[in-house]
Amino acid sequence: MKRSRMEIIFEIMKNVDAGVSTKTRLMYASNLDWRSFSKYISFLEEEGFVVCTNDSYRLTDKGKLLLQKMKEVAEILSSQVAPKI
Repeated sequence: MKRSRMEIIFEIMKNVDAGVSTKTRLMYASNLDWRSFSKYISFLEEEGFVVCTNDSYRLTDKGKLLLQKMKEVAEILSSQVAPKI
């Protein structure tokens, strides 16, 4: 099953928050190839959600807030019962 853009971003951010910080480890933990990973990590850096210092990624305050909101949405969606037809 193909993941959506939001699911991939959520996965990368969860991994950064969990302490996976180097490019290679983050790429593998997020189950991405190098080209896809580069695209997503560049987006997250440009938007100010993650920052890279000394070849190590970490979430910014803005990134922590986004991750918290994404977790809340995921929790709400996973707790919903599928409608019966």
